[in-house]
Amino acid sequence: MKGEKRDIDLWSQIKKGDVHAYHELYDRYINVLFTFGMQYTNDETLVQDAIHDIFVDLHRYRNTIASDVVVKSYLFTSLRNDIFKKLKSQTKIVHLDIVSEGSYKTDSAEDELIFSETTLNKNASLALALSSLTPKQRNALHLRFSEDLSYEEISSTLEISLESCRTLIYRSLKELRAKL
Repeated sequence: MKGEKRDIDLWSQIKKGDVHAYHELYDRYINVLFTFGMQYTNDETLVQDAIHDIFVDLHRYRNTIASDVVVKSYLFTSLRNDIFKKLKSQTKIVHLDIVSEGSYKTDSAEDELIFSETTLNKNASLALALSSLTPKQRNALHLRFSEDLSYEEISSTLEISLESCRTLIYRSLKELRAKL
């Protein structure tokens, strides 16, 4: 992160009222927060509103926010809680959309057709296996492998103990392997 500020440094500057730090943190996390939020609902507008609400609240309450936080975990937890609050008020069902895309170069149309059929079958198998997991298991796997969060950050985000977090991910992977 040469030349790039650490999250906690941005956080400290936000607490002091630095608007540039606020914008930098927003730009750094907008895409991953959106992807994370789309796990809970397929309503893009709701997710965007929830993200914006988090950052508006962060700016509004900058004087009273804690100084010693894991910023990424804080943002993910805040987003999840805000989405749940919005969904509950709208009495919507939470959906997890599983989208997987890959790119592959081929030399012939036949190779491309074989590859796309194989990929489609693998994606369908994976989607079916993932859909058989609980939402908590899917969420934990997403945080671990898509968002590259540590076990400590995941346990904080999911509000479970570190040992439970490790067990949850281990059992989820074991279940996936068995189904695939």
